[in-house]
Amino acid sequence: MTNPAIRIHQQPRRSLAMKLTPVGVVVFIPRWLHPESKQVRAFIAAGLKQFGLDAPPQHTATMTANELRTLVREWAARMDVQPARVQIRDMYRKWGSCSRRGTVTLNSALCTVPFALAEYVVCHELAHLREFNHGKDFKALMTRYMPDWRERSRALDQILRPGTPR
Repeated sequence: MTNPAIRIHQQPRRSLAMKLTPVGVVVFIPRWLHPESKQVRAFIAAGLKQFGLDAPPQHTATMTANELRTLVREWAARMDVQPARVQIRDMYRKWGSCSRRGTVTLNSALCTVPFALAEYVVCHELAHLREFNHGKDFKALMTRYMPDWRERSRALDQILRPGTPR
């Protein structure tokens, strides 16, 4: 299980679970179970088949983390906002987040998606520095800076759920 697109997390749990995330396939296993065990390998193979994958998704970088940080600086200037801090890390449940203290966290997997989709996430998180919810003012702000944000959002969702209508 050395493939970087499959990440195995041992947890205090009783059963195995698998999830397709922005950073690849994440497998959650009980602490007592060895990641290289026959049971885990069979579970991963069956799970990949259930997801309709022959192999785990391979992510190739379209930009570097530094280029992603540059994108944040450019959009922050355009939107006249200033994040207190920008961090890039693996995130398993979302593409980005913004804290009330102004920290913008971006999923490292954004380096592997088309530029326009990474740009959407950056704009979305920076918009939260002005509107800390997804209400009508937030949507108006998004439309002002990125008129096609809804299409980009749907395209980003398709990366994890190809073929599913939204």
